[in-house]
Amino acid sequence: MSQVLAPPTARPRIVGHRGAATHAPENTLASFRRAIADGAQLLECDVHLSADGHVVVLHDETVDRTAQPDSPRRGGAVAELTRAELDDVLVGDGERIPSLEELLELTTVPVFIEVKAAAAAEAVAAQLAALPEGSPAKASSVITFHPEAIAPIRRLSPSTPISYLVTRVDEDALRTAAELGAVGIGPWIGGLSLAAARAVREAGLALNPWTINRADELAVALACGADTITTDDPAWVAAQLDARGL
Repeated sequence: MSQVLAPPTARPRIVGHRGAATHAPENTLASFRRAIADGAQLLECDVHLSADGHVVVLHDETVDRTAQPDSPRRGGAVAELTRAELDDVLVGDGERIPSLEELLELTTVPVFIEVKAAAAAEAVAAQLAALPEGSPAKASSVITFHPEAIAPIRRLSPSTPISYLVTRVDEDALRTAAELGAVGIGPWIGGLSLAAARAVREAGLALNPWTINRADELAVALACGADTITTDDPAWVAAQLDARGL
């Protein structure tokens, strides 16, 4: 007979994925402000390293997809562009590509910082280590698919929590998370199951699935006892949780 997890008794924390990307250009300061206003208790952003060593907030390796049609610069790899050149890119509604420093100064909640390129890890760690104690951003975490990005975080900002990103939870994923000293694991919601969630719990890890934008996805996350709900629409998730009495 199949087993089921108990219904959630605590409200999972809402994570604004790239801010509130349903309502504002993703990974922009406007999007992050909107996510906080809409009830996100955490933000999620993606970071790369510019050609001159600045940590910039952008999902893709290039600016091509997110540059708006009338942007002064509409193409190019982030790693080959300087911060000044990236400032010429408009990414929707006149918004520009922010730096991680700008986001950490703006936020009133912790941030899940996804290191998209291992080359950015050392600079990310240095920025986190320099944050003042007690600031909201000081409680931020690093999340990544790339195990090689973790060593600089451990060396330069050892108190920063790590969550390991995966497509599916399996023995290899759990073993790697343990080896990295991760406190959480972040599976794709489409690859999450009750059995996987149970294995995550047995491993003593927080469950941080991504990205939840539909009612059926939310139902899976809640049934699995997710600790966080990462979504493009924090206001929608907040309303759904309210309706469930969570």
